[in-house]
Amino acid sequence: MENKKAIWVSKFGGTSLANAQQIKKVKEIIFADERRNIVVVSAPGKEDPTDTKITDLLLQCHALASQGKSFDEPFANISKRFLTIAEELQVGQQIKEELKTIYKRLFQEESADYAASRGEYLNALIISEYFGAEFVDAEEIIRLTSAGRVDELSYDLTAKRLTKCTGRIVIPGFYGTNTNGTIQTFSRGGSDITGAIVARAVQAELYENWTDVSGIYLADPRIVPDAKPVAQITYREIRELSCIGANVLHEDAIGPVRSAQIPIHIKNTNDSTAPGTIIRATRDSNLQHIVGVSGKKGYRKLSIEKFMLATYPALKEQLQQILHKKKIRFDLVVDAFDAMTIYLSTEIEEEQAQALAQELQLVLDLDNCQMSEPLVLIGLVGEGLGREEHLAERINQALGTQKRYFSLLAGVFDLKMVMTVPVKAYESTLQAIVEVVRT
Repeated sequence: MENKKAIWVSKFGGTSLANAQQIKKVKEIIFADERRNIVVVSAPGKEDPTDTKITDLLLQCHALASQGKSFDEPFANISKRFLTIAEELQVGQQIKEELKTIYKRLFQEESADYAASRGEYLNALIISEYFGAEFVDAEEIIRLTSAGRVDELSYDLTAKRLTKCTGRIVIPGFYGTNTNGTIQTFSRGGSDITGAIVARAVQAELYENWTDVSGIYLADPRIVPDAKPVAQITYREIRELSCIGANVLHEDAIGPVRSAQIPIHIKNTNDSTAPGTIIRATRDSNLQHIVGVSGKKGYRKLSIEKFMLATYPALKEQLQQILHKKKIRFDLVVDAFDAMTIYLSTEIEEEQAQALAQELQLVLDLDNCQMSEPLVLIGLVGEGLGREEHLAERINQALGTQKRYFSLLAGVFDLKMVMTVPVKAYESTLQAIVEVVRT
């Protein structure tokens, strides 16, 4: 592989590779531009909503094997899927032997990671042959630390290995090897991370992330059907959107390319001419002040009151210990003189929530303790947000006409505004906020 040549790393998700017809689309995309030198692939995605994902079937096989039970049924479904893809693409003579090898190793492997990684592995073998490209196993080049993070060694290993290649390259995503030299997977969606590692290692000009949507939308189009993709978004903005529930890139896929200032281009495999969304270090926020409005469910507001609260420093620690013991997470704490508000980020039933409020009032000797109904955290994100005059007031007016109201929380107000609304009002509130943002 010639280092002076412009290199694009192109990662394709499961929906883009669900069957032979989709893989044919991917080949057309790859061969349409010679800069698309390196392809990172996921396991085949669902062909039908009722399908079980290949990775889940593989994990079923591992679970059954670890119990000494037969896993022939799920493995037969896996084999059929890959053999059908290979046959329709007229490649994959070695796939039958690979499946036999995997079947035998599933009895031996103690870790589920080996099983989980085989979907990407087999798909990459098939696709590399179909493309006439070189297969490079992620096991050779990706290293993970004992904490499961990317080892910096991965970048040198990847660069050195890929420099030896002369044509296009196909790499399975989602896994590498750990400090023990055995296969370890990233969390779900981890093929995004593999693509980012490879892009940084080869100093790519661009990292393309191909999926089944035409970019990152201003809001969830399932709730706001006329929401449009945004043209550009910054690494900083994408991080904030991820924190408030937006389904975007795997957060660990941002770090490698951000540090190397490599743009990420989100594209749609099924509509390759759509412009998509570019993620980069900076953008002209005058062109679009706000790039995302998203919501995150599973919150409740816990409000406590105690006269002279500041004189009871141990009370906060006791409160946190009680919540920790009950495995109840919390994200935000807002203090006042004699009161404190905590936003719990664990879904709990109404009866449990009220019982917790009563328990805290009794154990901590509080003057008052109240638990809210289920809430949604809604965030507006954009580096031009500070230039949106009277935004909170405009939102309040739009919601007030429908007798819906929000609680404004602290945020980085040049970048993010955060509020809460009851779950039952989430969709209508999101629609109203987007309408305000667009006017």
